[in-house]
Amino acid sequence: MRNRKVLLLLVFLTFICSAEAQFFEDIKSKEIAQKGLDLLYNQEFEDAAIVFQTVKNRYPYHPVKHLISALEIEWRYLPIDKNPEQQKRYLSELEKSITAARNLYKIPEYKKEATFFLLAAYGFTALIYNYRSDYIASAKVAQKAYSYFVESKKYRDDNPEFLFPLGLYNYYRIQYPEDHPITKPLLVFFENGNKKQGLNDLETSIRTSLFSKVESNLYLANIYINYESNFKRALQISKALSLKYPQNDIYRIKYVECLLLNHQYEEAIEVNKKYFKKNLEIVELSQTTFEGFLQEHHYQNLNLALSSYARVLKFSPEERFTKEYRSMAYLGMARIFKAQNNPAKAKLFYKECLKNTGYNWIKKAANIELKSL
Repeated sequence: MRNRKVLLLLVFLTFICSAEAQFFEDIKSKEIAQKGLDLLYNQEFEDAAIVFQTVKNRYPYHPVKHLISALEIEWRYLPIDKNPEQQKRYLSELEKSITAARNLYKIPEYKKEATFFLLAAYGFTALIYNYRSDYIASAKVAQKAYSYFVESKKYRDDNPEFLFPLGLYNYYRIQYPEDHPITKPLLVFFENGNKKQGLNDLETSIRTSLFSKVESNLYLANIYINYESNFKRALQISKALSLKYPQNDIYRIKYVECLLLNHQYEEAIEVNKKYFKKNLEIVELSQTTFEGFLQEHHYQNLNLALSSYARVLKFSPEERFTKEYRSMAYLGMARIFKAQNNPAKAKLFYKECLKNTGYNWIKKAANIELKSL
């Protein structure tokens, strides 16, 4: 009786899946999804929803439906970690994507496609816990995804979409426990990573993938800024993103940051004026940080720089997009207090900077300058 139930379940799942076909082999649906993603990333939410509905109707039981819905929620309600109601909806859609992908995974011919969606949905879920600073919970979600990561290695040469999760794993398997030592015991049995391979995978992903291309670009730019201090390459990536999606303020913020780090101040001034949602707190915080940076490094007006940096610290902390701008403000203020012959206050702000930053270039600068006091 039990075997019969299992057989009936497999027949039912096969019927559903065969009725929908494989998304990654459906060229027309992939093109429609890409059009929808381009609209979504450009913050054209209503138009994107209309385009996406065609894919959702075509794939009502497929994980792609719920993954798209999760992405729509995430981008429409930025920052999602500051919006508990929408974050709950977001996690619910990711869980539905995981459930649908697990069902798909049971059918041998759909295993490859299901693996990608399992990795994507688990990955976005882990990120939410990371932004909550619940690093143990994030690592536990990664544990659930680990077997699918092992499975995905077989497909890296068959489908470029796998290069995004593989690249992130290879890089952050080394970096994440360095940043969050509390997670080391949970990750000890995970296969070791390789940062160089991770960077290569992500670079290839931005050239060859479809569904993962934009996400690969943003993560790669952040890695080059945060850990590699490769500001030139980060600028190339962020500029391309911002030009392709001119209404996306997140991409514009990253572009301005990269311009500043490459000392291209005049262009940074112009781009920093052109945000679409100027009342969004993420935008206000970023714009104020960049104004302080320009006053300090370009105009060399330390009083105006100090005023801008002080306003940055009045904003509520935000983990995902602007956390490091607080540390940039602390660093700038420490330098100004040092220039004003106030070593006690400078030392205090250097220490606050080091407590708040994850950027390697900021850590290096703050440590060197702190030792010189």
